[in-house]
Amino acid sequence: MEYIEVEINLENYTVRNIPESLISIDADGKTVVDTNSPLYYYDKIPDYKIDRDGKFILDTTQQKIPNTINVNVFLKQNYDDLGIFTDLNFTPKTPYDTSKPLDFNPMVDGRIPGYPVDFYYTAPITSTGLTLDNQLKGMSSLRINPQTNLPIYTPGLNVSRDKKNIFSGVMDENPQHIRYKIGSDINDITNTGVEYITYKNEFIKFENEFGDSNLGNKTMFTTNNGGWGQYNLSLAALVKEEELLGIVFKPEISSDVFINRGVADIFERHAILSELKTTQDIDTMRGGYISNE
Repeated sequence: MEYIEVEINLENYTVRNIPESLISIDADGKTVVDTNSPLYYYDKIPDYKIDRDGKFILDTTQQKIPNTINVNVFLKQNYDDLGIFTDLNFTPKTPYDTSKPLDFNPMVDGRIPGYPVDFYYTAPITSTGLTLDNQLKGMSSLRINPQTNLPIYTPGLNVSRDKKNIFSGVMDENPQHIRYKIGSDINDITNTGVEYITYKNEFIKFENEFGDSNLGNKTMFTTNNGGWGQYNLSLAALVKEEELLGIVFKPEISSDVFINRGVADIFERHAILSELKTTQDIDTMRGGYISNE
């Protein structure tokens, strides 16, 4: 919703002249104005248009013309291009090329007609880093070694909440380190997920942005980003109907105009009620705004 605040100068609609027929000179030579005359509208905004003599201006059917305060409202509509929203079925160039160029780089060369989708596959990229052993706490079983009072890490125990699809748990343990994986595909644990190796006898200290130091066991992590392959890459061109470009759908215009006149005086609400001439106007003015479709 766009809210536009517009100020209207009511002085342009206020009567500032007095008809000469209402001005006279009394016995004392003073100027007297007949303020009780129905033609007297000084400092007022009449309900109907009047001339300088205070008389109503009539239309061609001899009816009084309502006096209105005009407000310019600019309504915006969007036109949808038929050519942009209309797609054609993609027909690939065949037969496909069978020999991939040695210097072909899909990130640089882009799509080339006749190249099959497997030409655009990329090898996984391995990322490694150093961190603390915060993730290790969630890899233990619910049991505790009664002799050392330390958690027990059971290789192969899946501690993931989604055990049907995801594996998270310890892979192996020895006196030097604990190796575990988080978020691996249950059907390909070796090549998916993030692998951590926490060293039991090596410690590191990290300092956060607030200057606080965190001390913990040294932990190396390794993960593959997966690259681009048959599970996350498809090849198809988006074809438009060229003859429809520049032609638009029939616009559907629906605009809500809310006019907030502010609080002029204590009679403002009564003035609004005076604008309701029929019961249908009650629905039109529901909520204080005019809905126009």
